[in-house]
Amino acid sequence: MTNVSMLTNGNNIDAGDLIASLSDELPGSDRLLGGFDQVWALAPETVNKQFASMRQHGLLPRAVQVGDLDEAGLLIGGEGVDRAVLATPGISFDTGAPRMARLSLTFNSGNMSFYNGFGNRTSILKQSIAGWKIAFNVKVQLLPVAMQDLLNGAAPAAPGTINRIGRFDEAHFRLQAAVLDFEQSDLMHPDAAHTDLATDNSFLANNFANFIGAWLKGLAGPGNPFVLGYAVTRKTHAADILEGLLPCGANLAACGTLNFLQVSGERKIAHEPRLYSGTAGHFNPPPPVAEGAAGKLIVSRETFFKRFLKPLLVDPIQRRLTALPDYLHARRDQEGELDLDETVNEKSGAAATLDNGARAAFVPNAHGWSYRDHVLLHWREGNRHLHDRESEQDLQFSVSVSSQPDAQGVSRLTVDLYSSLMRYEWDRMNQRVAPFMRKTYMGKGWARTTMHWSMRLQFVPAPNGGIAVTVGGKRAPAATDSGVVGMYVVSDALAHLLNMNKITNDWEGNHAGFAALQGSVMVELGAAATAMFGQAAGQLVLPAGPQLCYRGIQLNEDGNIELDLVHEER
Repeated sequence: MTNVSMLTNGNNIDAGDLIASLSDELPGSDRLLGGFDQVWALAPETVNKQFASMRQHGLLPRAVQVGDLDEAGLLIGGEGVDRAVLATPGISFDTGAPRMARLSLTFNSGNMSFYNGFGNRTSILKQSIAGWKIAFNVKVQLLPVAMQDLLNGAAPAAPGTINRIGRFDEAHFRLQAAVLDFEQSDLMHPDAAHTDLATDNSFLANNFANFIGAWLKGLAGPGNPFVLGYAVTRKTHAADILEGLLPCGANLAACGTLNFLQVSGERKIAHEPRLYSGTAGHFNPPPPVAEGAAGKLIVSRETFFKRFLKPLLVDPIQRRLTALPDYLHARRDQEGELDLDETVNEKSGAAATLDNGARAAFVPNAHGWSYRDHVLLHWREGNRHLHDRESEQDLQFSVSVSSQPDAQGVSRLTVDLYSSLMRYEWDRMNQRVAPFMRKTYMGKGWARTTMHWSMRLQFVPAPNGGIAVTVGGKRAPAATDSGVVGMYVVSDALAHLLNMNKITNDWEGNHAGFAALQGSVMVELGAAATAMFGQAAGQLVLPAGPQLCYRGIQLNEDGNIELDLVHEER
């Protein structure tokens, strides 16, 4: 089994850590796809295109022959001009039932033969069925298929599909086929609203419907040619984050689109009733499919944020921030003891005190995560002049997910990172004055600097039909201001109170800085994104013709990740 892991340089997280991370609360995480982690919504035109390709490959019947003149007194099809030739079958998913599709069969030519009257075996009449159309509402099911059956031709698939599925090891993956389940469907009663039989003879019309229904029943079971797609799911424990994102369970629904419903991680559909109920995956309204698209893949916000962004982006940055020195201890070896009443230690995601060693953590918000480590130190230095001193540092970091236009103005899934550092120094000078040595205010000086940078990651379609991540950003020059009041006389308060060289070097050179993240974490995230969406595309395999690839990716109005699907270019 391929063990794909993009987690290097100390960023490796095992599956146990991954599952533990799912307990974190994420605002908006209730906006799920009916509980599924991802949904493939295929337009009916896509399935019809597959039927056309399957017909070209000889996987779908081109003609019908059913009945027997001697035994049943009626025969549909035959030899020569009697051959009942089918057009490419058509399918739609707008029956209103969550597990039902409408199959339409249209005849290009052929005859229905029958005896002229009861007991008369000498005269045979023929009724042309050219242009006749009959439709049945048929159940759709996801049924297990042995990969070996596919490889040896016992299950219908084009050579390209067989090669694609043949890459999976049956010891680690299971294969299921989405099929029209003729065995469990009512094929005695056609869909009258979508059936057009060019005859006023009810006897012929009824018998034609019954015989075609019987012919479809005969296609049920192993080798059923009406396959809508193959779903590949993992059946072994996930060894790393990317394996954990592979689907491990699947269901099927039809609601305007053909919906392949998948769960990942270590979830089991059988353990969650909402995932196997009769209405599972029956979305109202159905997912809209963009014009010209084959369908769409929708990844739940929960899955993308918690199982991808958090372990591969937020957690690595968190570890780097935690490894930085805590500014609370910046004056531990300096003159003067801290005034504990005036000192402030605020850290996001932690109940920090002055002595419990708690560190700041990213906390989820409506758009992603935020981080803040705010420390204000207050102390007094004593000599001939008494100084009341304050030193403040406010380090902030945010990760925000949205859709933003790319350089061509096309909306793309976007992750914006923003980091800022504020340092402030304040020095109030007092002097003890005789005869009582009272402390007398002399003046004060202050200085402040603010630095920040931003980085934008955009998920964009790659030329090969996959997904790539572009990274851009900018670093703003340090903004400074300073001042003095009273008898606090220095030539340059900024230089006197702030060591800008050290602050700048620490800001630009730390392991959670712009350059460090851009050269490591962002590179690994981009590789992981390409791998994740690439492996996702490989888990849904069409029975014939070009497979699916990505055309666009964005954050939709529900907060889920939405990818437009198109067919691969040959």
